[in-house]
Amino acid sequence: MRKILISTLTFVTLLLFNSAVNADDLQQGLAYYKAGEYKEAQLVFKKIVLNEPDNYSARYMLAVSLVQNQKYDEAKEFYRSVISNSTNQHLVTLSETGLQNLGESPDYYIDKNVTKAVINVNTAGTVMVIEDVTLNDKLNTKFVFDTGATYTTISRTAASKLNISEQGAKRLKIMTGSGFINAPLVKVDKIEIKGIVARNVEVIIVDLPNSNDGNGISGLLGLSFLEKFKITLDKSKGQITLEKN
Repeated sequence: MRKILISTLTFVTLLLFNSAVNADDLQQGLAYYKAGEYKEAQLVFKKIVLNEPDNYSARYMLAVSLVQNQKYDEAKEFYRSVISNSTNQHLVTLSETGLQNLGESPDYYIDKNVTKAVINVNTAGTVMVIEDVTLNDKLNTKFVFDTGATYTTISRTAASKLNISEQGAKRLKIMTGSGFINAPLVKVDKIEIKGIVARNVEVIIVDLPNSNDGNGISGLLGLSFLEKFKITLDKSKGQITLEKN
């Protein structure tokens, strides 16, 4: 078992040192992990992921550290993000094994081969609401369809449920009904509607009214999501068709 662990850490170390983040942080995180200081390792790898969200080697090591700290639900989220997004098959395999060790089948997170989806919308005045929007395979909710919004928006309630942190996030100045605010810009690993998927979607986090109740809307689907698809709107049928470009 120890031989496998050393082999895995060596592989991850090679990947990490090809990244853009500070080498001292990488050395420190791996040193903490090898020494069994898992809480410290978790903090270091979390910092790396915040600075470089697409670093899936760091995401894997964060997941492993979370497991050692018995934070299994959080670990699952990071394993899933590696499985869904990483192009390194060995890293994906390690993450699949991690999920299986936590009692989950990784097959659930493999993309369906869906290239087109016809979505029924509920219309309230000029607002179109899409139901059954799933974020990170975890949160199923409702969104407003908004082609006029540059970024997709999620509520702070939704961000909390997805364990998305605002710490270290870039801030954007945006106009709201109550004035200008500085909204954190983060990424949602996966947004899915009726089997059609967009990955690594940039979103801003804002306070939204009524987002705490079970029937509330969790955000706006803006161009950072919609630009990934060809969109056809049929108002007479109350339908939106999304087709992969």
